[in-house]
Amino acid sequence: MNLDTLKFDIVICGAGPAGSTCALALGVSGLKVALIDKDSFPREKVCGDAVAPYVKKVLNTIHPDYAKALDEFTLKEKVNRIRFVAPNKKKLDIQFADEGFISTRLNFDNFLFNLAAKLNNVQVFLNTTVKDVIRIDNGFHILSGNNISFETRMVIGCDGAHSVVNKKLTHTSMDLNHHSGAVRAYYKNVSGLAPGTFEFHFFKDLLPGYFWIFPLPDNTANVGLGLLSQNISNENTNLRNKMLHIIASEPQLKERFEKAEMISPVKGFGLPLGSRKVSMSGKGFMLCGDAASLVDPLSGEGIGEAIVSGRYAGWQAQDCFRKNDFSADCMKDYDEAVYKKFWQHHLNRYRIRKFINHRAWIINGLVNLAEKNKWFYRRLAKIMS
Repeated sequence: MNLDTLKFDIVICGAGPAGSTCALALGVSGLKVALIDKDSFPREKVCGDAVAPYVKKVLNTIHPDYAKALDEFTLKEKVNRIRFVAPNKKKLDIQFADEGFISTRLNFDNFLFNLAAKLNNVQVFLNTTVKDVIRIDNGFHILSGNNISFETRMVIGCDGAHSVVNKKLTHTSMDLNHHSGAVRAYYKNVSGLAPGTFEFHFFKDLLPGYFWIFPLPDNTANVGLGLLSQNISNENTNLRNKMLHIIASEPQLKERFEKAEMISPVKGFGLPLGSRKVSMSGKGFMLCGDAASLVDPLSGEGIGEAIVSGRYAGWQAQDCFRKNDFSADCMKDYDEAVYKKFWQHHLNRYRIRKFINHRAWIINGLVNLAEKNKWFYRRLAKIMS
């Protein structure tokens, strides 16, 4: 069967937050860009749905209109307070100066994608699954599953935790010590949701994982549980059963969920953590977001990291075309920018996660100390921001 071959300067594989942001960063480049995704939009993506406060600033560096559009995006619940519930049931609320928000990936990804799809130099290909990425003399040949192939000078892999671009162009494989598993479901009418507050609940037999409740518009909530993959394997943990058991048996949660309605199935997802350095680039290619293992090792947040890395990849791509240099050495500027932004932060968070592993008394002690000592409270707030 003959394939139609389309030629582009850049092919972005994946149109989630990383891919759409990368396209936005290339919007005034004059380069011919293909933005392809295996699904159509809007589409669901299983996630915790938390978006970091700095995302608006990142979009503003690309163009102020994008930050303004985010302000006008209404399908979100603003949050500026994090509540920790320690194993001893004590609560600690930490207030942040900047607001983040919670928005379903169905809505938020669609918002970003629609911004990217309006760009004159970007051609969108939906329901287009990447099957193979093959090196050719002057770039790459990308095979899709619907009788279209692409030839491109550069490929940017924004195709998630199971990235085909990563699989085909690097030797990175999963490491259970640097990977987490999680499940989530949507609930309506969970009681006791404090305004502007997202919750982390810690249980002795779940550490270093946690149970979360993240508020969404219309009195709904993203409810989930995450745990290090090595712990899941060692303890043969069924995350779905564990989450439902916690809701049904923990007194402080059981009461809050008595009149709540689960409005979606419990679904699972994997999180490649940013607690190790991996190959994020090479000759003619870059990886962003989950494909580059950039998820926060402590909180599991990855949307902000995806957006930042997508922006850097778009800027780096323009630099490569200006210099006509697509070498691995040139691409390392991208790695350096991303790791300068995140590596030390991620490393510190990884150390915290290891420190609290199976040590409930540490979290209990931290919460007790933060309640009594204003300096330590402020220090803890800075660490968790």
